[in-house]
Amino acid sequence: MPRDFQLDETPPQDSAFRASLSRKLNALARTAFGTLFLLFLGRMFHGSSDADDGQLDLGPGVIAILLAMPGLLVSLLMFEKYGSLMHFLNGDLNTFDAFAETVSDEYFFVVLSVVVTGIAALWRWDAIFLDRRDYTNLVPLPISLRTIFSANFCAILAFATFLTIVVNAASSIFFPIAVMGSQSSIAALIRFGAGHAIEIFLASIFSFFSVFATAGLLMSILPSRLFRRISLLVRFLLGLVLLFLLATVLTVPVLLEKSKITAIKNLVQLPPVSFLGIARTVWGRGNEPFVSQMTSAAIVALVAAVIVAAITYAVSFRRSFIRIPETADVAPPPQVRISLPLLEPLANFFLCTPSQRASFRFAIATLLRSEAHLQIFLAFAALGLVAAAESLNTPQGLDSLLHQPHAPTEFLAVPFILVFCFLAGIRFAFEMPADLRASWIFKLWIDRDSQDARPIARRVLFALTLSWLAPATFVATLHFFGWQNAAIHTAIFIAATILLVEILVANFRKIPFTCPYPQFQSTSGLILVAYLFGFLVFTSYLPELEYWSLSDPLRALIFIPLLCAGFAAVHLRRRQLLDMDKTIIFNEF
Repeated sequence: MPRDFQLDETPPQDSAFRASLSRKLNALARTAFGTLFLLFLGRMFHGSSDADDGQLDLGPGVIAILLAMPGLLVSLLMFEKYGSLMHFLNGDLNTFDAFAETVSDEYFFVVLSVVVTGIAALWRWDAIFLDRRDYTNLVPLPISLRTIFSANFCAILAFATFLTIVVNAASSIFFPIAVMGSQSSIAALIRFGAGHAIEIFLASIFSFFSVFATAGLLMSILPSRLFRRISLLVRFLLGLVLLFLLATVLTVPVLLEKSKITAIKNLVQLPPVSFLGIARTVWGRGNEPFVSQMTSAAIVALVAAVIVAAITYAVSFRRSFIRIPETADVAPPPQVRISLPLLEPLANFFLCTPSQRASFRFAIATLLRSEAHLQIFLAFAALGLVAAAESLNTPQGLDSLLHQPHAPTEFLAVPFILVFCFLAGIRFAFEMPADLRASWIFKLWIDRDSQDARPIARRVLFALTLSWLAPATFVATLHFFGWQNAAIHTAIFIAATILLVEILVANFRKIPFTCPYPQFQSTSGLILVAYLFGFLVFTSYLPELEYWSLSDPLRALIFIPLLCAGFAAVHLRRRQLLDMDKTIIFNEF
C-alpha cells in the first residue's frame, strides 16, 4: 500500500499535544478541586438554587447572547454614524483624526462595558457565594476548607473572564472597523483596535471586581444574618449607580471639552473616565494633557478593586461558611400594599370583569416582586436605555439637538426605543411561569372560552409602559420644542405603541406567568428576525417619517392610513383564527 494511504502513521505533534492536554484536564476534573471548580462555575451560570424556586435558569449560550447584544447593537449603529460623518466630510480622510474625534464614543463604550458587566455580576450575586445547600453537601466530605475556597475563587475568576470576553468581544472588533475601516493604513486600524480593546476589557474587569469587593467588604464587617437582610437593598443601590453612570455619557464628554482645567483635573482621575487614558497611551498619545494621570488612576483603581475583592473575600469566607448552620433562613421582606382609592374607578372601568381585575393584579405583582421576572424586564430596559443614550450621543453633541426649531430624529427616536424594549421585555417575561403548582386556581376559575387573555396582557403592557412614557414624552417635547411638536409627537407615539401592543398580543392565549416554558419551534428563528426587523422599523423609520412631518403638520396625516392599515391587518389576522385557537390555554404543545 502506498505510504500516503497508510493508517498507522505517527500522529502529528500538535495532535499529541492536544491529547496530552486533554488527559491532564480530565485528570484535573476528577480531583476534588476540579470537581468543585466545575460545580461552582455551573452554579454561576444556572443559579444557586433548584430550578423550581423561581430562579431564571439560562444556559451559558443564552447568557452570552444577552450580554453581547448591547455591545453588538451599539457597534452596528456606529457604522451608520461614522459613514454619515465621512459623507459630511466629503470623503476627505485627512481632516478626520479618529484618535481625537472618538472621545465621546470611547467613553460610551467604557461606560457600557462597566454597566453591563456590573449588572451581570449583580444578577449572579447570590450564585457567587456559597449557601446552606453547599454547606450540607460539602462539609461531610473529606475536603479541606482551603480546597473549597480555592475552587470557588478560581470559579469566580473564570466567570469574570467569561463576562469580560462576552461583553466586549463585539465592540472590540466592530467599533474599530466602523471608525477606521475607510482608512488605508492597516497599522492604524490595528493600533486603534488594540487601544480600544484593552481599554474596555480592563474597565469590565474593574466593574466586576468592584461589585465583588463591595459584597466581600460587607460580608467582612457585617454579621451573616444582617448581610443577608440588606443584600437585596445593596444590589438595588448598586444598580441605580450603574444606571446613573449610563446617563453620564451625555454630559461627561461635553465637560471634558468645555470645562476648566481645574475641574477636568479632578474628573479625569475618577473611573470610568480615567480608563480613557489607557487607550490614548496605547495609541502613543501619552504626552497629551492629563493622559498620564488618567492612566495611572485607572491602573490604581483596577489593582485596588482586585486586591480588595480578594482580601475581603478571603477574610470573610471562613467565617461566613462555617456559620451557615447558625444563620436562620431569612423570611421574605413584608409586602407593602399601596392603596390608591382615586384610581379604583379607573381600574374598574378598564378591567371590566372580576377575572380581568384579579389576573391583572396578579400579573403586575408577579412582574414587580419575582426576582427572575424582574431581571428579564430590567435586562431589556437596560438595553433600551443603552440604545436611547446612543441615539442622543451624536458628534454634534446634545446641545445642538435641543436647540433646533423642530425635534430632530435622534430625540424623536428615544421614546420609541424605550417603549419597544420595555414591551419586548414584558412580553418575553409573560412566557416564564411563576409557580405552576399554583396555576390550578386559574384553571378552575377562569372560563377558557372567555377570551380574556389578550385584554389582560394588553392592559398590563399599557399600564407598565404607555401610562408613564406618554406623559413623559409630551412634557419633554413641550419643554424643548413647543406645544405643536409635543402634541404631534405624543399622538403618533401613542398610536404607534397601541399598534405595537396589538401585534405583540395578536396570538396571545395565556394568563401571564401561568404556563410552562414554551417548547422550541421551527419558527423561533423567524420570530427573532421579526423582532429585530420591528425594532429597526419602529425606532428608525418611524422617527424619520415623523421628523419629515413636523416641518408641516399636514404631513402628519400620512400616519392615519399607515396606522389604519396596521390595525386592519391585525384584525384580519384575528378573524382568520379558528374559535379553538382563541381559547385560553395552560399548556403549549
